[in-house]
Amino acid sequence: MNRARTRLGALPMMCAAALMLAACQGAQPDSTPSQEPAPSGTSPSASASAPEASSPESSPSPSAESPDAPSTAAPELSQEHEVHGIQFMIPEQWTAIGDDCEGECTEWDEWEIKDAQGKHVLTLIPTTATSPDGDMSLYERELLDREELPDPGAGTGFHPASFIAEFWESTSQEDGEKDSGFDIALVDDQVLAQRNENPDLNFFKVGEQSPMMWVEEDYLEDHGVPDDPVKQQAQQFLDTQEYALVREILLSVQPAKG
Repeated sequence: MNRARTRLGALPMMCAAALMLAACQGAQPDSTPSQEPAPSGTSPSASASAPEASSPESSPSPSAESPDAPSTAAPELSQEHEVHGIQFMIPEQWTAIGDDCEGECTEWDEWEIKDAQGKHVLTLIPTTATSPDGDMSLYERELLDREELPDPGAGTGFHPASFIAEFWESTSQEDGEKDSGFDIALVDDQVLAQRNENPDLNFFKVGEQSPMMWVEEDYLEDHGVPDDPVKQQAQQFLDTQEYALVREILLSVQPAKG
């Protein structure tokens, strides 16, 4: 730096100014960037301003999306059964058997509907008494789901009936003991309309018969609805595949064709 100052001091003022101006101009970078030839069919300005090809971070390809979740649809009802005037559908490999019959099954015997693993899911009694068997508790009932069965038409002897999912709480009139339960069954519409706090049974009517068909408590327990449940447990079961399936089976009930 001292030598440069000495040389500049020795020059006339005009020469020093000229030298300094030339040095400043030489030190400045070229303000016009050099441009390489653009690919054929692409203008230089487009090449310079276009963004790079989409990266995984900026725009994931469709193949990177997660696959669809496996289907949880209920099994198809492909097997038809007729039991003492009652017809219904169940999935393939399920069974409907009168396990406790003594000799030939009658309309008073219970028929067990079991899944492919042999689990008892529903029970059908083609004809039963309609007495609550001495139950004198008082009930508070809440229908969580209801759907009327299709009308099979005149001359079938099939009374209007509904599928119901009902949560209930009872109070014993003897000792005040509290209880609760969750029923999934078929009910005669007239009986359903007359329900009150008194005991009642879930049955429907086909001619002179009073059939009962319901989902077993043990099956409900296996799927999160224990004995003496709370309402939330009952409501949660309504969102399951198991509920969708038993609902479909019960809604398939109609008078037998034969």
